[in-house]
Amino acid sequence: MTKCTPGTAWLACGTGDHPLTASWVEKGLIKTNWDTFSLDTSTFVANGTRYLNPWTIGGTAVAISRPTLPWERIGYKVNEGPYVIQRNGKVFLTCSASASATDSNYCMGMPTATEGSDLLNPASWSKSQNPIFASNPKTNQWGPGHNLFVVSEDGLSDILVYHDRGYKDIRGDPLNDPNRRTRMQKLYWKEDGTPDFGVPVPEGNTPVRLRSAAGLGQDVRYYTGSDGPTDTPALADTQFRIASPGLAGGSMVSLESTSNPGMFVRRADDGSAQFVSSDALGSASAKASASFNLVPGLADVSFEASDASDQYLRLEASGRLTTVQAGEDAQEQATFFLE
Repeated sequence: MTKCTPGTAWLACGTGDHPLTASWVEKGLIKTNWDTFSLDTSTFVANGTRYLNPWTIGGTAVAISRPTLPWERIGYKVNEGPYVIQRNGKVFLTCSASASATDSNYCMGMPTATEGSDLLNPASWSKSQNPIFASNPKTNQWGPGHNLFVVSEDGLSDILVYHDRGYKDIRGDPLNDPNRRTRMQKLYWKEDGTPDFGVPVPEGNTPVRLRSAAGLGQDVRYYTGSDGPTDTPALADTQFRIASPGLAGGSMVSLESTSNPGMFVRRADDGSAQFVSSDALGSASAKASASFNLVPGLADVSFEASDASDQYLRLEASGRLTTVQAGEDAQEQATFFLE
């Protein structure tokens, strides 16, 4: 465990099965070859080498990233809070940048190196030219950063842990504002093997992706109109919050978009499914059209319309959502894996 006093990092080591009952010994200051501001260390092993042991440094420390890009230099010019995750033959090092001390400009960047390369050679690293995780006005999350990664209890998912604020405007020095809070959300992976952070998700139940059981390799995604999607979706467009209870109350659920909070899936009279603002769902019948019974599907779950018996949400090959009576020919398209 590291603790930081202004500009320095110290380490304490605990022996025991639980951090609250362990015996703790302070190992002292983590000394670097820079007698300047230094904090927020982390330790990892790559290619059989541990970087920090974790309280001493062997050899000479090198700088592999500096705040040179415009989005890293708003207010304080920093690259801080580094943390490593290794997957798919790559070493991904996230760090936080910019901001007048963790305000809404605070965001994350990511230098990347190839597994097996010399990680102490700055030339081994290439840095993202844009933030990989940043404030999002639609979800009302501001200044996300200073992250770490953990693995879910079942060992199947990577989890992103970070802090942010639920409001943008701060009076005075942001470091004196005590309202940063810890948040967690699932980390996804792109087809090219790089992490997909998406956006800091809105308040409420943790969003999920609804992957079709029809073997289409498709997820339900947000789109406008009734003709279905026409472009490649961003991660947040494929994430939905299963609101429980749903808009119609009781044991029903509603599906709310993560990329556009306040937009819900609604069954239309013509059998199509549309995304409609909650402002247009004021009447009891409208709320019922945007509420579903969550029932066991062929493989995971299905969503039965609350206002039309035996009508289920179905994802067509085009990515268009409809509702359909789930006969044998439509059962797979009306069944979803929650990811």
